[in-house]
Amino acid sequence: MTLGTTATFTRESAQCMGPYALSDPPQGLYMSAVEFSDIPEMVRLLNINQDVYHGSALFQYPYLESHARDRIQRAHDTIISTGINTHWALRQSPSSKEGPLIGWAHLHFDHHDSTSRPAVHPKTGRPLKVAEIGYWLSPEQTGKGYAAKMAKYLVDEIAFKEMGCDIVRAVSYVENIPSRKVAERSGMELELETKSIMIPKLGVMRDVCCYAAHKDEATKGIVKENY
Repeated sequence: MTLGTTATFTRESAQCMGPYALSDPPQGLYMSAVEFSDIPEMVRLLNINQDVYHGSALFQYPYLESHARDRIQRAHDTIISTGINTHWALRQSPSSKEGPLIGWAHLHFDHHDSTSRPAVHPKTGRPLKVAEIGYWLSPEQTGKGYAAKMAKYLVDEIAFKEMGCDIVRAVSYVENIPSRKVAERSGMELELETKSIMIPKLGVMRDVCCYAAHKDEATKGIVKENY
């Protein structure tokens, strides 16, 4: 199953839907595909404070039901068009009916067209499969190591093993220390210390840094070019 195909897939046949068990009971942490039933809790959590808004280039505040619905709809559209799930809810039960969302993780693949070509493996010349991840955790669940477990599982078990990625990256605001610590605890290493980029939702330039994990040591010289 590859990205870019024109086939239509079903949720039943899609890859990477979960549930994935990140830890054993009694802690019981699981990742599974986001559902429309997650909207009320997602809206509640993202309006507790402005931490996710200030720490993310994409999430809004106040966070409205329409924001959550649009985002989950795009996640479901990706499943139908590619056959691969790329958005997960962190839960304390394998079932979305029994385990409300307490965190979020997503993965986006690098896309290329006639103006940009994919990076290639320095030894074989094979085009590399590169992805970028993002994550947030409920303010009610911080300080427990949940975000790091989620990010590490996403990198090691889903991105590298299931999806066959060669490089996985995470971009963070330079001053967002909690997000940077999650990237480091997931096994990523600092790739770029600082770069100033435009954040459309704010209309201002912000300094970001980039972390990366590589399946093959040979690709460590390949850095992110487009931000």
